[in-house]
Amino acid sequence: MLRGRKCSTAFHICHLKLFMFWIIFLAVISIGAFNLRPMNDNTNDKNSEIPLLLSSGCTGIDYANVSLTLWFESPTIPEMIWTKKPTPDWRWVCKELKTASQQTAISLSGDDRVNKSQEKDLLKWYTTMAPIIEKAGGIIYFDERVPQVIDVAGFLSKENTKPAQWILTDNLMSVAAYQDNLKTSVLAGKDRVNIQLVSRRDSNNGQTVLAIPVLLNEF
Repeated sequence: MLRGRKCSTAFHICHLKLFMFWIIFLAVISIGAFNLRPMNDNTNDKNSEIPLLLSSGCTGIDYANVSLTLWFESPTIPEMIWTKKPTPDWRWVCKELKTASQQTAISLSGDDRVNKSQEKDLLKWYTTMAPIIEKAGGIIYFDERVPQVIDVAGFLSKENTKPAQWILTDNLMSVAAYQDNLKTSVLAGKDRVNIQLVSRRDSNNGQTVLAIPVLLNEF
């Protein structure tokens, strides 16, 4: 009987800690969003307001691994998408697939290692091409990874991002959110989101991935 009481007490303490964590987490994001709004309203460079890992200042990493996946439920891809590369050394891998309705679909995927300057150029490519790709009937998935755990709440508050869904475990935090300056979005259940941030601790320095609009590849 005593053991049962101890387990019950530990269970409630654990849930109380999680509850308090999320109160603090949401408060930090709300305060950060409030403080940043006047500064964001006065800038004309919308690219600078879109969150990426290296430029956020939340990492001590010089390079990030970036991958892009483009999906078209059509056998034809506009030539501009082929010729306007995300980075000078970028190489697309093209795959032809069949949908559930036996229609031909095309996926383009590629990856590169970028520094902060290249990250900014890649962001310019993304903001230019995302509406073109969407107009052509496609969708683009952006994936940026660094070998480091970051302060998720601090990152989201700095970037004025509104969390919609989250998962918290002993060694992992995942937040799906909405960022006003990103032009693409998807529905996750009843929530509209366009950015997902996952940070995980491991035996080394950990891993963090930033995905737009949501995580497509395994993490």
